[in-house]
Amino acid sequence: MVRDSAAFIVILSTVFSTLCACRPIHARQPNSSPSGVHTVEVRSYRFSRIDKDAQMWSGMYIASNGKIYIGLCTHGDAANVYEFDPQTETMRHLANLTILAEERGKGIWTTGKIHVRMQELDGCVYFGSFCEDNGPPAIDASSYNGPHWYRIYMETGKVERLSLISSFWGLLGQAMDKQRRLIYGLAEDGHLYKYYIDEDFTEDLGRVDNWDICRTIFADDKGCIYGSYPPGKIWKYDPKSDRIFDLQYISLPIINVSRTIANPMLDRKAQWRIIEWDPTDKAAYGIVGGSNMLFKFDVHDGPEGTVTPLAQMCAPPFREGDPFNIPHATLAMTLSHKERKIYYIPVLAGDFDYGAVDLNVYLKEKVTTSASSERLPPLSYMISYDLETGRRQDIGLLRTPDGRYAYGLGGAETDKDGRIWVVGAFEETQEDYVIRRISGLYPYSMQLACYDPAR
Repeated sequence: MVRDSAAFIVILSTVFSTLCACRPIHARQPNSSPSGVHTVEVRSYRFSRIDKDAQMWSGMYIASNGKIYIGLCTHGDAANVYEFDPQTETMRHLANLTILAEERGKGIWTTGKIHVRMQELDGCVYFGSFCEDNGPPAIDASSYNGPHWYRIYMETGKVERLSLISSFWGLLGQAMDKQRRLIYGLAEDGHLYKYYIDEDFTEDLGRVDNWDICRTIFADDKGCIYGSYPPGKIWKYDPKSDRIFDLQYISLPIINVSRTIANPMLDRKAQWRIIEWDPTDKAAYGIVGGSNMLFKFDVHDGPEGTVTPLAQMCAPPFREGDPFNIPHATLAMTLSHKERKIYYIPVLAGDFDYGAVDLNVYLKEKVTTSASSERLPPLSYMISYDLETGRRQDIGLLRTPDGRYAYGLGGAETDKDGRIWVVGAFEETQEDYVIRRISGLYPYSMQLACYDPAR
C-alpha cells in the first residue's frame, strides 16, 4: 500500500485514466468496464434545466405513498423541492424556497439549502431550512429573515412555510418523535431546537456544541435525541428530564486527530457524519467522518450505551494506508431493512463538497508540485455491510447504463422493495443540464439514481 500522498494521487490518476473518464463520454464504449475495476449499474433521473441546483445534503425522503421527496441546494442561491414518482418515472418541481419565503430579488441573504433528513406525519413531509452563506458577501448576513419549518402535503404536492425556527442560519440535522408529535433540529449555531407540530411553536433547548456540529442526529425508541461532537464524543437530550447531557464514558472509534497548525482537524472528521436508528436492533448505525468507520451505538446497553466499531467503509485503496488520505465521509448511507444490510457510498478522491473543498493543505501542496497534478472527480463507490453475518462487500463504482459515473452523493434511502435510491452529482453529457464542472474539468448535474440489489 502506497503511503506517500503525492504518489498515491498519481496512482489514482492512472486508475482513473484506465476508466476512460478523462475522455469525452462519446469516446467510450457504453456498458463496458475496464479489466479489474468493478462497476454497478444504476438508473438515473435528472431534475431541472431551469433551476440547475448544484448540491444536495441529506434532503430526501421516501414517503408512505411511494414517492420520493428531495431538497436540492445551491450556495448563494435557492433551495428547491422536488417530487419523484417511481411508478411513472416523472420528476415534478414543487417549490423554490426563496420564492415561497418572498426573499428573491431583494438583495438579501436567502434560503439556499435543505440540509436535513425529512420525516413524515399525518400525510405531510416535514423539514427545516438553512441559509449558511447564501447571500452576497457585501450584504450584511443579518438581512436573512431566518430559517423556517416547512411541510409538503403529499396528496397535492403543496409546500407550506410554517413558523420561524431562529433568527439566523438554520438546520443541519433533524429527527422526529412521532409519538409526542415533536421535531428536533440541530442548527449551525450549535443549538438544539424542539418544534411542537400541533402548536407550530419552536423552543430553543440550548447549545450542544461550541465547535463544528455534526450533520445528522437521531431519535431512539424512547424519544431521546443524540448527536456527536469532536473529538469523538456524544451528547444526549432526555425529554423526561428536559436536559442535555454530554456522555462521559463512551467515545466514537476515531483514529486520530491532527494537531498541525497548517491544517487543524478538531472538526467533523472526529465525529459521526451520518447515523440512522434501527428499530429492529433498537440501536443506531453510523459512519465516522474521517475514517469512514461503520459503528453500532447501542443506546440501551449500560447507563450511557456502548459503541462498537464494525468495519471500515472507505473505498478499498484507502483501507491500509495513511488515515489522513481517506476522503471525508459522505452522507450517502442507508439501512435496508429488507436485507438487513447497510449500504454506503464513499468517494475515491476529493472531498464531500463536490470538489469544492480541498481535503488536506499539505496534500494540496505536494500534488500541485508533482508531475501529475491532475485533479480527480469524486467517483462514488458502493459498499455494503451485512448486519447478520458481519460481512463487508465491495460492490463497485456507480455507473449509468450509458456509461456516466457518479461524482459524489449527498443522500441515500431504501424503499419498501429494497431498492437503494441516491441523490448527488452525476457526469453530465447534455449541455443544457450542466450546472458546474468539478475542479473545472468534469461537467455534472444533480440526479436521482436507483440501485436494485435484486438485479
